[in-house]
Amino acid sequence: MQDHRRSGSQAAPQFGPAGRIGLVVPANNSVIEPEFWSVLPPGVALFATRILARGDLTPDAVRRMEAEMDRAVAELAATGTDVILLADMVTSFIMEPGWNRHRTAAVTAATGTPCASAWSAMADALAALGVRRIALGTPYPAAIHALAPAFFAAEGLELAGHATLDILAMRDVPEVRPDRLASFVHGLPRADAVVLLATDLPSFASIATLESTLGVPVVTSNTALLWRALRLAGNAAPIAGLGRLLDAH
Repeated sequence: MQDHRRSGSQAAPQFGPAGRIGLVVPANNSVIEPEFWSVLPPGVALFATRILARGDLTPDAVRRMEAEMDRAVAELAATGTDVILLADMVTSFIMEPGWNRHRTAAVTAATGTPCASAWSAMADALAALGVRRIALGTPYPAAIHALAPAFFAAEGLELAGHATLDILAMRDVPEVRPDRLASFVHGLPRADAVVLLATDLPSFASIATLESTLGVPVVTSNTALLWRALRLAGNAAPIAGLGRLLDAH
């Protein structure tokens, strides 16, 4: 696969001179692109391609979706982005152990473009914040959610507790309103940070208020991915209103 990144001798592109972010997004996700576009620093552009997820959120549906990853990555490489994000968190603990490391390394090797997964971005974000003990919240069906605590513990994080909104239909997660999210988060146990999973869970409108009332960082799949993408693209501009991670780190 050809490396389409611009070299130092090339002029900055007309669109995205301060960074070009590529997203591989599950097709049911109607959240991450609008959330990113609403806060991107000046001069940063976003390009997305989709992988099709059908039916309810089950391990088999996730594995079928992941099989489309190579095609989606090739499409982004043809666009010429500075970073490629694999923007689906649940894949991280549905696929085999080591999937995140192997898949992101394979994408970088094939395209010459830095790659982060939803999990690798989250791990880097929590490390930057110095967080080890978390309260974990997800919207996933109970059977899927049950896989997450063990995954996080295996990665060296301590869980103060966890809970799920237990939403089965993938199309329903983007409909979670700020009041429902706030009530859910305030029901989680106290910890050094709150971690909210799922790139299709709306969160950007809620983070500042949640952090103010809880007094701890609130890190979501989308804030972690945006933070990591900007830094991989060489842009460390702070973004106000999205919590401590993007305010200063």
